[in-house]
Amino acid sequence: MRRIFYSFLILVLSINIASAELKVYFGKVIKLSGTPLINGKKARLRKKVFVGDKIVTDASSSISIRLKNKTVFVISPDSEVILTKTDKNNKKTEIELKKGSLRSLVTKLKPGNSYNVVSSGAVAGVKGTEFIAYSNENALCVFTEEGVVAVSTDNGSVETKKKEMSQASRDLAPLNPVNFDQDETLKDMFHTLLSITDFEIPDELEKSKRLPDIIARWNINYSKYLADAKRYEEALKSLDYAVLFAKSKEFKSEAIYRKSILKSKHMNDINGAKILLNQIIDQYPGTTYYEYALFQLGFIAYEQKDYISCKGYFQKYKEQFPEGRFISTVDVILNLIPEQS
Repeated sequence: MRRIFYSFLILVLSINIASAELKVYFGKVIKLSGTPLINGKKARLRKKVFVGDKIVTDASSSISIRLKNKTVFVISPDSEVILTKTDKNNKKTEIELKKGSLRSLVTKLKPGNSYNVVSSGAVAGVKGTEFIAYSNENALCVFTEEGVVAVSTDNGSVETKKKEMSQASRDLAPLNPVNFDQDETLKDMFHTLLSITDFEIPDELEKSKRLPDIIARWNINYSKYLADAKRYEEALKSLDYAVLFAKSKEFKSEAIYRKSILKSKHMNDINGAKILLNQIIDQYPGTTYYEYALFQLGFIAYEQKDYISCKGYFQKYKEQFPEGRFISTVDVILNLIPEQS
């Protein structure tokens, strides 16, 4: 009987040891605020974290983790992170930022070593630097404080250097880096992100909730500068990121409308423009740019001598916007349409 007991005890110990060996040590909690959760349980100071752990912060909590190689990362409020990969010497480390923001202070890595933040189909890879990554689940925005961060997707890669920002998402090439120290809106965004990774739950927290629309508005404005410089493909990309980041339907519809104007006016892609305008009609009724899109579809139909479609769009416009901003032009064009049409 005793022999059976000892055999059972050895088996249990073996299972426990094996399961412990399967857990790869990732780092240790060195600072926290509020009640961040690790795998659904309240985090504790000096608690060890392992590969596969999921860390979630609410609106009033944040947490800092230190790796064995002294790299430190801070997870800000309203964020979700998965510790995807590392090894015993942190030679190849990967963190998935599901949403929210994460500030990394990465020690200088040896050749062949890597530290990557993965989010929204994009990768921010570094070799000893300080940077902040923000994700709204659709796109990733990276601000580099020091050093160089390679931001890449399946469609390309860019290097963001000190005081530069880029954006990236699946199916899109990364945005060419922009100096955020010379752009007041970007600088303000950076300081907001810097502030909410500082452990004092600041006044900036309320502003951080508006970051998706702030980033979207910046992209819309930046696209105008790019279009004026005849950098139309880059302008389209900036507007794509505006759509991905925006929470507001107003901002989304504006970005889509401006894409349609770029395609029709500067890129000789009328069919592409019509697809975008119809997207606004279908998905964004009630926004300012619904009226713009309805008028533009009628105007394009008139220019293409598709008078039946033109009449249809403009009659719909007159019904929905009897005092609309384009009503005079609509009346003039309707009077110009040949009677037999």
